[in-house]
Amino acid sequence: MDSRLQVQLFAALVPVVFGIIWYNPYLLGKVWEMCGVPPVKMGTGKLVLTAVLTYVAGYFIAAHVLGSIVIHQHGVYSMLAGDPDMRDKNSALYNTVLGLMDKYGHNFRTFKHGALHGSFTGLYLVLPILLVIGLIENKKLCWIMVHSAFWTACLAVMGGIICQYLP
Repeated sequence: MDSRLQVQLFAALVPVVFGIIWYNPYLLGKVWEMCGVPPVKMGTGKLVLTAVLTYVAGYFIAAHVLGSIVIHQHGVYSMLAGDPDMRDKNSALYNTVLGLMDKYGHNFRTFKHGALHGSFTGLYLVLPILLVIGLIENKKLCWIMVHSAFWTACLAVMGGIICQYLP
């Protein structure tokens, strides 16, 4: 299996593990009750389908996209992706990019840096989206903060894993 895929699949497990802890009714059930977060019903017939869909359609895709956010070097490739010289190993552009990546390709590739950008993603992308949804659906501020804090923590750890270990 491709090492990029392995890192993304591993990072996608973070929300699974955090969710088991974060939304556990025995751990923080009273907080969720005050916030209007309904308890998770583990005995429902759709549990396996829900688990698979959230892992693949939510967590894995989030881990895949997060690489573009937490790894600065991806910007170089996305900026030049359509240029035909990027496919020509004899072109000046190809060799310039290769030289840049050889010299600077490992800059800012730490867990700490990825966690910083993952946190920013939670605060500046997820929080505003959940705030709008919460306001439209007349949810308590506590509800918005519970889910935003969960995703900010998940994205921080996922971002750290991806930035540190994605080749």
